[in-house]
Amino acid sequence: MSDPTTMSELPLGPMPGPDSIVTCGHWATEPEAEGYLVDFLNRTGLFAVYRQARGHPLCQRHFQALKSVRADLLLVPDARLLAAGWNGGVIVVEAKRSGEKIGPGLSQLLDYLNVAWPIEGGICVLPTFGFLFPAPHQGGPVASIMAQQHIGVAHVHHGGLEFWCGESRVLTVYKSGDVRLGHVNTGRGLGAR
Repeated sequence: MSDPTTMSELPLGPMPGPDSIVTCGHWATEPEAEGYLVDFLNRTGLFAVYRQARGHPLCQRHFQALKSVRADLLLVPDARLLAAGWNGGVIVVEAKRSGEKIGPGLSQLLDYLNVAWPIEGGICVLPTFGFLFPAPHQGGPVASIMAQQHIGVAHVHHGGLEFWCGESRVLTVYKSGDVRLGHVNTGRGLGAR
């Protein structure tokens, strides 16, 4: 006997809420969100913070013009963060005002991970992670893709600035300078790639 259930009657499981696809918080402008984030990060004393960093793509796709790019923040870990056990390298951050769709910002971060970012002394750094601020952490297939690409979201939660890559919290920092390390779960790499 066949099941009379139609496709429209099948349970779809938990669906992401409408606010999971837009930036969160209460910042009316991008400079306001970036300013808050810079102040928070400077108080931690855990990063050298580079604002409005300019970098150069290492390669270009056939449909893109080769030009320099600008990221809101480049975060180079300080000795205190390294001593606390952070081995996640340099972070690039894109700040957006609250209520913006997260897709364009995440797309920018994908590009930023393929960029050499000059800092003082002629040294260039390559970020390991890219985070969109302020945005809620994601779940499901989107989170899986984000984890594989080392892009994620950052937001303030219970007084700490949390950095999420996919469904994993990789780092939380506090204004006091305290650090809570997490991990990145990028799967076991099974299957053809």
